[in-house]
Amino acid sequence: MLKAVAWIGGSLWVVTLLASAAWAQVGMGGRGGGGRPRGGPPDNRSSTPSSYYRGTTPPPRQAILTPHCGQYLTDGHCYELVLTMSQARIYVYDKSLNPQTARNLHAQLSLQVPGERDIRRIPFQYAPLPPGLAVQDCVVANFDFGQLGDQEVPLTIAMFDLPGRSQPTTSFTPLFTKDAIRPYVAEVALTEADRAGVLRQRVCPVSGDVLGSKGRIVKLLIGEVPLYVCSQDCLRAIRQSPQQYLPHPPLAPAAPFSPGPGGR
Repeated sequence: MLKAVAWIGGSLWVVTLLASAAWAQVGMGGRGGGGRPRGGPPDNRSSTPSSYYRGTTPPPRQAILTPHCGQYLTDGHCYELVLTMSQARIYVYDKSLNPQTARNLHAQLSLQVPGERDIRRIPFQYAPLPPGLAVQDCVVANFDFGQLGDQEVPLTIAMFDLPGRSQPTTSFTPLFTKDAIRPYVAEVALTEADRAGVLRQRVCPVSGDVLGSKGRIVKLLIGEVPLYVCSQDCLRAIRQSPQQYLPHPPLAPAAPFSPGPGGR
């Protein structure tokens, strides 16, 4: 236990990945960004395959592992767009990529569904979290992305009434492909916010070793449940049989990604 505590000490930056001890080398090599703000340069801090990207400038080659296995959208401020089969979610960060509440974010998803004449416009709504749940909140737009099949479809993410801005609106145009859907077992970025979860779990469910005793900790999301393991070898084992390794009870309950009575 003391070994794990000492190992996770130190400061952390999610994107620059400058950390001390075993927090180092947290985040390269996963599925990253791909949205481009209209009227602005492409985001050079993250990338995706070219099919995700709409613009004349090719995206950078290397991708950044994001906190929720989404893609970064940036216009000086930073957002993370996460697509599941039934929803689009937006997480909010400050300019240093520290998590912020999405409570006051007003946004809309627009897309042309193949075979439909009219453009679909779906408002994002705030998804409140249960009291005491220490995870990042977000706004969600409910849409069945499965109906897009193998098509590549441009998405427009419009944000408006943005506080403290000379321009209170912005928009991004990432390109949807089926590979953009977050997998059921996803490797995501380990951040300072995971410290409490690492200390609660303490050991890797695959190897039985103390987390951090064999190198950097790997964070996974199984559905919406966070899980921490010792190595990429452990990740491969969990992908083969994810339900076998789910904690009982989970480290944190799944957040209610459907707006409840407190939503907008």
